[in-house]
Amino acid sequence: MKGLLRHIFPLSLRVRFLLATAGVVLVLSLAYGMVALVGYSVSFDKTTFRLLRGESNLFYMLAKWENGAIDVDIPENLNMESPTVTLIYDEKGKLLWAQRDVPWLAKRIQPEWLKRNGFHEIEADVDSSSMLLRNNHEIQEQLDAIREQGDDSEMTHSVAINLYPATSKMPQLSIVVVDTIPVELKRSYMVWSWFIYVLAANLLLVIPLLWVAAWWSLRPIESLAKEVRELEEHHREKLNPNTTRELTRLVSNLNRLVRSERERYDKYRTTLTDLTHSLKTPLAVMQSTLRSLRGEKISVDEAEPVMLEQISRISQQIGYYLHRASMRSGGTLLSRELHPIAPLLDSLTSALNKVYQRKGVNISLDISPEITFVGEQNDFMEVMGNVLDNACKYCLEFVEVSVRQTTDSHLHILVEDDGPGIPQSQRRAVFDRGQRADT
Repeated sequence: MKGLLRHIFPLSLRVRFLLATAGVVLVLSLAYGMVALVGYSVSFDKTTFRLLRGESNLFYMLAKWENGAIDVDIPENLNMESPTVTLIYDEKGKLLWAQRDVPWLAKRIQPEWLKRNGFHEIEADVDSSSMLLRNNHEIQEQLDAIREQGDDSEMTHSVAINLYPATSKMPQLSIVVVDTIPVELKRSYMVWSWFIYVLAANLLLVIPLLWVAAWWSLRPIESLAKEVRELEEHHREKLNPNTTRELTRLVSNLNRLVRSERERYDKYRTTLTDLTHSLKTPLAVMQSTLRSLRGEKISVDEAEPVMLEQISRISQQIGYYLHRASMRSGGTLLSRELHPIAPLLDSLTSALNKVYQRKGVNISLDISPEITFVGEQNDFMEVMGNVLDNACKYCLEFVEVSVRQTTDSHLHILVEDDGPGIPQSQRRAVFDRGQRADT
């Protein structure tokens, strides 16, 4: 299923980066936002409790105990327009005094609340909450709007309980202060509903920045893809090695792969050229023999061994180059196999000593056993076999092979013999393809 989705909706690296980063930003924003909102809520509750406790202390200071009853003398010049309702209970939970007569409110106060200081909440419907409000027209209008919408959700009111110990002039009292404005209608509570809009605005602002960051971060990959296209269209020879550190190894391997493929192609072309060159002579001999046979200059019996010899030579040449090509194609690209030099040259000198036994050639080797060769073993054996065979063929008696490895890991192989050598005039020409010094 995952593979099918990937096939139907292939995602670029930029889109993957954008989605992943946006997801991380969303999760972090939610986490930070929730922590901030919870912290704000706790702070809001503490602030509300302190305000309600201040109201409670005010009424305790105004309260008087006379004739077994409590009376609260509120001065005329004291502003009592705060959105609260105060109730006073004795130590047995009996209601002694109420700031306003709200029957349902006293029923919602739990007896166990009156035994200790605390902060609580009570639930009420819209009509009950409306009874708590006096002249707060703004809140009344909001409640009326909720009532008209048919919303039957309950309102939440904060309640602060404060206990005051008995004194010589006052028995133990529990003063209850109720916030008449529902929590849901406070402006500070609206931050919860704003949170989703703040989060959406945050994403709308962050996503363009993330897109720019993704575009800038992935530019090296786009440049690499462009260079690969130019490489395919033969507009460049190799990839630019001056790239980011993460792509350096990839670019280096790709350049090595391209170079190896070109070398492989050149080797195939060289092999075909060598094969064509090697077939020219036997084909020319066969053509000349056929012309002589047609002109009756030679008989069939005389032409047959010549033709068979040339056919055998052609077959050998084709087999040799096919075997050589198969060895090259069988190798792996970017091969870096290590081969010790000494055993390879030992096997070659052993075979050549048997071939030139009658001539009495003496081949000596000066090789350290730890010296190695990096590359194709068959190519090394073919090259060294040809060089040593020529040395044995044209020497007088002695052939010496010395091998040295330099500090920069280059291999130097020196083959010397006591023969006449190549004339000075031909030394440059023998390095041209198809040229020989003995013809």
